[in-house]
Amino acid sequence: MMPGIAHQVWDHGADQMRAYRCTARILKLIGALTVLLLSAIGRIDAQDIHFSQYFNAPLSLGPGTIGSFDGDYRINGIFRQQWRSVTVPYRTFAFGGDAANIKGIKGLGLGAWLFSDRAGDSRLDQFHFSLGASWTTRFGATKDQSVTGGLQFGFTSINLDPSALSFDAQYNGFYHDPALASGEQFDRYGLVHPDLHAGLVYRYAPRKRTSFQVGLGIFNLTTPEIGFLGGPGTPLDLRSTVHAMVSFPVSEVLDLLPMAQYMVQGRYNELDLGANLRYFLLDRYGLRRAVLAGAHYRAADAGYLYAGFEHDDWTFGLSYDINTSGLVPASRNRGGFEITAIRIFRDRSAVPVRFKACPDQL
Repeated sequence: MMPGIAHQVWDHGADQMRAYRCTARILKLIGALTVLLLSAIGRIDAQDIHFSQYFNAPLSLGPGTIGSFDGDYRINGIFRQQWRSVTVPYRTFAFGGDAANIKGIKGLGLGAWLFSDRAGDSRLDQFHFSLGASWTTRFGATKDQSVTGGLQFGFTSINLDPSALSFDAQYNGFYHDPALASGEQFDRYGLVHPDLHAGLVYRYAPRKRTSFQVGLGIFNLTTPEIGFLGGPGTPLDLRSTVHAMVSFPVSEVLDLLPMAQYMVQGRYNELDLGANLRYFLLDRYGLRRAVLAGAHYRAADAGYLYAGFEHDDWTFGLSYDINTSGLVPASRNRGGFEITAIRIFRDRSAVPVRFKACPDQL
């Protein structure tokens, strides 16, 4: 074998060995995190705002994700609908946008996040809007590691319409009579409270197609009081979110993306575990075309399937929840569907031209 060829083969083998070692370390960390989350899990019946595709809703994970992406600007939209087979469907719309390196200041990120949610017969409407800022510090020999810390401040408006609700006091002995007094004394039908959130995210991307991200988000730091009846309201508990997401190649055209999320709010908690596969159709000249498919499980609540498509700077996702909780007799395993879209704006190098047209010479 020629010395030059032998040297190339050795380099290729060494690169593969380093990739395998890096993958092993990442998987061990994910395993340790999963064991930690499982050991802490208790009741899984929280119904706070959440998304099945949390991996496609970065700003919902906390302000530590603001500006924590490869690009200049990012926008994303989400639509979720659930429980159509049980009651009036719950519908959630969300929209987020953030930017990195604002005004040329390396590390400074700004972002905005809003959602609108309508739940059930009471038409309980929640509208949230917040603005946030973050700071990213990069380190490592090749600056392939980063830590982003962020804060977010905004408000949430909550409105209730009790006209479609029924109460025990309205049962006349034979049937429900809406003309009877409900016995409930509503002091108000709407309220607004301030919100303050904080977050931290660590990212490690040693090479193309290999990355690791773990983050912490803490919400409702102001612990506002919520209540529609007379007297003092009930303080809204802090909500904490921990997530971990990994991406690494398993073949020339296939990536594996395992992930986990754990949320806790007061005595309620929620655990999501799953993985996606990414199959590349094109990955060169800065262009990326790929299809994705995955399976996930939200403990004691639902399993859900995911399908996605990446087209350069666009990512589209569709998921469907299959209910597995105690609500199955009413839901008949029907949960809800979710649609997401993400667009990243970045400076992109011109695609090289393979052939150059020359004018005909007379």
